[in-house]
Amino acid sequence: MASKLCLNIVILFAIISSTMALSCRFCDSSQCPPPPTNCPVGTVRDVCGCCLVCAKAENEPCGGFPGIFGKCGKGLKCVYEPNVIVFHGICKKA
Repeated sequence: MASKLCLNIVILFAIISSTMALSCRFCDSSQCPPPPTNCPVGTVRDVCGCCLVCAKAENEPCGGFPGIFGKCGKGLKCVYEPNVIVFHGICKKA
């Protein structure tokens, strides 16, 4: 029974990972859109570390593999619930 559950979890993770596949090529900042100007908690580099995007605010999803849900803004940190199988965290005050 436990091995069947583990197998199902592995299969689920594989499916989610493949649908969230990411391809980061060499960063050419000239290809980035203009930096956003109306970000309540500031800007951060995108998941590829190239272009500026709005940072995630408090209680927004963050992290994930490989950071696909984004990074938290200044004074916040990405918190993952213990003992819960989730693929992202939530931005909370640091």
